[in-house]
Amino acid sequence: MIWLGLAVLVGLGAQTETSAALGVTPFADGREPPPYRVLDPAESAQVSLGQSVFNTVWAPARTPGVARSGLGPLFNAASCAACHVGAARGRGPAGDGAAPIALVIQLQTPAGSGGAEADGDPVYGRVLNTAALDGVQAEGSVTVRYRETAGQYYPDGTRWQMRVPHYQLSGLSHGPLAARTIIKPRLAPALFGAGLLEAVPATALGDGPARGRFGWQSESLSIRDQATKAFAREMGLTTGERPRDDCTAAEQDCLQQPDGGTPEVPEPLLQAVVAFVRMLAVPPSPRHDERLAATGAQLFATTGCAACHRPQLPVELPDAGGTRSHAVIAPYTDLRLHDLGMEMADENAAGARVPSRWRTAPLWGLGYRMTTEAHPTFLHDGRARSPEEAILWHSGEAAPARRNFMNLWGRPRETLLHWLETL
Repeated sequence: MIWLGLAVLVGLGAQTETSAALGVTPFADGREPPPYRVLDPAESAQVSLGQSVFNTVWAPARTPGVARSGLGPLFNAASCAACHVGAARGRGPAGDGAAPIALVIQLQTPAGSGGAEADGDPVYGRVLNTAALDGVQAEGSVTVRYRETAGQYYPDGTRWQMRVPHYQLSGLSHGPLAARTIIKPRLAPALFGAGLLEAVPATALGDGPARGRFGWQSESLSIRDQATKAFAREMGLTTGERPRDDCTAAEQDCLQQPDGGTPEVPEPLLQAVVAFVRMLAVPPSPRHDERLAATGAQLFATTGCAACHRPQLPVELPDAGGTRSHAVIAPYTDLRLHDLGMEMADENAAGARVPSRWRTAPLWGLGYRMTTEAHPTFLHDGRARSPEEAILWHSGEAAPARRNFMNLWGRPRETLLHWLETL
């Protein structure tokens, strides 16, 4: 047993577009997220197939009469939609108890040199799989408990609160994790506008080594890369480029199970689900307020938040003729990694904190989430229950911006928080 402390603006014409309303698509039905632009018949057919794959509840390998099979033997969820409901981010814990299905425990050995992807735990692999098919042991279970902590007062006398998560990994099927294994609780991120983030040219992201665009720590290079990792590690489904699931040599009961074909996710289905995600729009906020627009944006900039949560990024999108059109999106991210302090750092199985760097999370779709979710949560593991709490968790490189936020008096602070709900 282990305890741990722990807007889319798109223009498809030849000129760069900056209209804040361009390309924003209302989500009339959250279960049917729309594309960010009009699709031609061939594109529409592929995206429809991809949505079908995304929503498929995969069956165990060789289930009679079922075409989409190969689930497991070890897994966390049986469908993409189980964690990304309506393409939104996973629901975080409302309080103490079993971790929700969308909160996955990733496992990683300390990264070596050379830029190669780090290995997982030598026994449990890269993800702690909490579910298994009949005849196979699940790897363990995850419980989260929170400790409420009250901080110092704002200048107007209001006191802030935060909750600190503590994770319990129990019932580990093959003994303890390696002491150096890093334990990484991660909520399924929102998929809104993923294709547009993929279309940001590398030259717009500044100097430094090339990194991925996706994942809480930019660990995935592309939508396809992210999809194949999730299929293999969280659903036990192989693809052409990831022909193995997350079973390890220590898990013989897993290795002895039949597979669902080679690969279990055929290339046409993989391409379709990537196309579906790539075309997803970003929902506009139902809480748009023109009176807040200028003041809120100014406060966002003067506190320093906009230094990393960049309001605009350029994109290059192919048009029907094969040329590239230029546009501007408003994701409120710089797609770069930042040190946010040891308070948010992961821990290893021995309980030591491990320096961690985080990709700036896009803020577009924030108002939609806060309107449609009964208990919205924020940050990589859902520890924050509001944008205010999320800001208060920022430290490290973001410490000056947090300090500026905390020094705001009541009216300006509330104006900024309400403005965030309009994104």
